Amino acid sequence: MKTPIIYFALLFSLLFAGCNSGNEKNDNPEEVKAQPKFPNEDQLEEKMAAIENNKDLLVVNSLNYNNNAGSTAGAIAYLDKEKNTVKMDEMFSDVTTGNYGTYTFYIENGKKIVSKEVYFDNELKVPIFVERISFYDKHQKVIYTKERTAAYEEDLPKMQFQIAKLKDCSLDRTMRILNQEKDFETTFQGFASDGSTKFLLVGENTPDGFASSLAVQRLDKEIEKLSNNEKAMIGKKLEIQYDVMVDEQGLAFQILQSVKILN
Repeated sequence: MKTPIIYFALLFSLLFAGCNSGNEKNDNPEEVKAQPKFPNEDQLEEKMAAIENNKDLLVVNSLNYNNNAGSTAGAIAYLDKEKNTVKMDEMFSDVTTGNYGTYTFYIENGKKIVSKEVYFDNELKVPIFVERISFYDKHQKVIYTKERTAAYEEDLPKMQFQIAKLKDCSLDRTMRILNQEKDFETTFQGFASDGSTKFLLVGENTPDGFASSLAVQRLDKEIEKLSNNEKAMIGKKLEIQYDVMVDEQGLAFQILQSVKILN
């Protein structure tokens, strides 16, 4: 698989987004009213379901990143047969806050139409799991947000959504991860070894930045150049191509296909 930057060079300029919650209950079943909806909610949820049920989408994995503190970040883009992006996932864990989860964005004609957050919110007095969905108009302005919460993630589907304060779920970091930009850029950060495999380390050129490791399969001229001048080459911008493989235990690992020194 080629590095995602190939697919996202023409991607799009998207606004940013988010989401929120509330829970109400009525002790008299006869007084329970239908959950409020905004006019286009059913149509947008049908589009979400169609994307989720499309088994022919091309899956483009970002690099998987982590930092010295132990936080992690990664993303996946889903492309249709015409190479249009229809969905993006961002997976994260934040050691500082204790939060972790997934942000999902549904895309139509290069524009965000729905965002969905499912995450553990550890910053509350009583930590909870949150599922928050926001819907957007043709200008990518959030027009409706709903949310539900539960003490356990598996209980979220049992809870009823409630109307929440409008929130815009940001796509900015997801795009940086997929495009290997800024805090997720691929500069040379050295090599590591587990005794049998050599790994190329890439990431932001800061001590506490996010980095990613790729298993080196063969020693070409670029790898030799980096190896022979490892300290002097730290911080050099690299262009990489890679595959994501899954072993028999279901563990994913990244295989370096090629590397080019850019500066």
